[in-house]
Amino acid sequence: MVGSVFVEMLRRHWRQAVFWGLGIGAITFLQIIVLPDVDALQQLSELMETIPPAFAQMFGLNDTEYLATPEGYVATRTFGLLLLLVSIYAIVAGLNVTANDEERGVMDNVLALPISRWQLVLEKLLAYAVMSVLVVAIICLLTILAVTLTPALGIDIGKILLGSVNVLPGMLVVLAFTALAGTVVRSKGLATALAVIFLVGSYFVDTLGRDAVNSFVATLRTLSFHSYYDGTNVLRFGFNAGNFTLLLVVALIMGALSLAAYQRRDIGV
Repeated sequence: MVGSVFVEMLRRHWRQAVFWGLGIGAITFLQIIVLPDVDALQQLSELMETIPPAFAQMFGLNDTEYLATPEGYVATRTFGLLLLLVSIYAIVAGLNVTANDEERGVMDNVLALPISRWQLVLEKLLAYAVMSVLVVAIICLLTILAVTLTPALGIDIGKILLGSVNVLPGMLVVLAFTALAGTVVRSKGLATALAVIFLVGSYFVDTLGRDAVNSFVATLRTLSFHSYYDGTNVLRFGFNAGNFTLLLVVALIMGALSLAAYQRRDIGV
């Protein structure tokens, strides 16, 4: 039946998504809530000026003047590394599309059911995409709660919503890439390694490319999906619809390739 896999995945794994959202959201909540007052922002800015530029660039702390503003504080504390954090969940979810069942040796039994391969992969991807939205929504709510409880941070809630939505396309790219790796290679360990290399490599290429403007790495930065996220600036300059759409298209293409690759896989080998 069409939709049966989608419903079953949501039924079995929505709690896991809630726990991931609460866990990551707790990290962002605590990072924001520790700010005692406005003066602490200026003190933090002065402290950041002592950090080596390369290290500061890595964590999105290069603009100390912006960091001393409420928006800058939330942007760097919450959205600077948020894509990396939620992408860990995306990798776990992507492996659940096919790799984990193959590793456990149950995929033959699953495919013995009246379910086509494309339906299995598609509905699992859609289910985990919905659960990714749930993870980000929980993080967003906890971030809004932290800002509300911190008098020193008078930030428009709409900007926090925008920053949260902005993380979704990059998260879906990691989900789709991991699923693609799992449908192409026969080893869960290799699929995991490829996904981690993709995520971490993209992050460091983006970081180094921004720091070394005239280098070869700066040219490679256009291939880094992380360079189209720019989480620390979404609160400052607004939403980049072009980058948002591009990442969504890349995720859709990778998802489609996953369907095509699994149609041709010899599961028993």
